[in-house]
Amino acid sequence: MSTIPGKVTILGLYNSMATTIFGPMDILNQAGRLWNRVSKSPQTPFFDVTIASVDGQPIQCLNKIQIQPHCAIEDVKETDLIIIASATYIDRILETGPNLVPWLRRQYERGSHVATICTGVFLLAETGLLDGKAATLHWGFTETFRRRYPKVSLKEDLMFLDQDRLYCSAGVSAGMDLSLYLVEKFCGRQTAVQSAKTMILDLGRETQTPYKSYFLPEDHGDPLVDKSRSWIEKHCAEPIDYAELAGKFRISRRSLERRFKRATGVTPLGYQQQLRVEMAKRFLEEGDLSFNEITYRVGYEDVPFFRKVFGKLTGLGPREYRQRFGGYSGRPRLAKSYDR
Repeated sequence: MSTIPGKVTILGLYNSMATTIFGPMDILNQAGRLWNRVSKSPQTPFFDVTIASVDGQPIQCLNKIQIQPHCAIEDVKETDLIIIASATYIDRILETGPNLVPWLRRQYERGSHVATICTGVFLLAETGLLDGKAATLHWGFTETFRRRYPKVSLKEDLMFLDQDRLYCSAGVSAGMDLSLYLVEKFCGRQTAVQSAKTMILDLGRETQTPYKSYFLPEDHGDPLVDKSRSWIEKHCAEPIDYAELAGKFRISRRSLERRFKRATGVTPLGYQQQLRVEMAKRFLEEGDLSFNEITYRVGYEDVPFFRKVFGKLTGLGPREYRQRFGGYSGRPRLAKSYDR
């Protein structure tokens, strides 16, 4: 257990998701409080949480509500932990808050821990503090992040990570995971378990792989890759001879694979596997076909092999995936009800 960072500043930004502000605030504020209240024992709060905006003005959130902060960042003379809320519109944020980057660097150099929720990592990366280090964020923004910050090693499957007083987390709910982790890191395992129990949250989620969908970047600038990609999408459930496909475009298979991977990050075969896994996920979510039947429908004959491919790309077995994300005949899953 590390020294408890009593003073916490949550930095709200233009178009932050409100949950990325209030979620961490509630978890940290309730540590040592809520469990003690329900167990009828003295409350022992660990954190003093403040919300700050760049200029002290209300924070315009993504859902059009406004949050009134406690102060401006320049009013924060000392803080032990800064949590950066989501920051999707990074260029607008930097334009309207030129003092954000130097303020964050200054606080970190003074010893503050800095954590990010989802796309808040864009702002942290702007400081240069992540150069040569690792980061994670929501899977839907990884390609944009990778192009913008090539000096940062992206660990896109992780739910959150911790290094050198810097913390990153994936999507909105991963901010809850990171907040519980911070409670455990600074207050101990027992307090984290108590917080999770009273707030009905899961502990121990380490990967966002089961939630990930595979989309290739659209702006890679190679027309040949676009054509080959479209062809693969139309024939993804069929056996594809990639040497023959390359011949359609009058290049070698090796050249096709090199250009495709340079533009998209995966080989043509890897992309076909991703498409087949996406098809299988839809079948598991929306119907009751067996995995054997699904395997044949997406173009495989070797069920054990496809099971391994599916597990590698989703982090779950087919049965686990269906239990977590499946519905009933395409209808929404309903809360259990009981007749009296």
